[in-house]
Amino acid sequence: MTRTFKINKKDGTNVAEGASPLAITGLAAGTAVKKGDYVAIAVDFGRESTAVPIPAFTVPIP
Repeated sequence: MTRTFKINKKDGTNVAEGASPLAITGLAAGTAVKKGDYVAIAVDFGRESTAVPIPAFTVPIP
């Protein structure tokens, strides 16, 4: 089984799941996201790693 990943909101809501790389979609341009608003989790053989906070970022303005 291949290693997959999950991105969850800090409240546990799943945002994306699958092979790397994953993307967080649906955020408005210019949105500032704080460190820890989203977490990344590795899934290997059905076991989940400890959630790792995603660093702060701002959604680019096209």
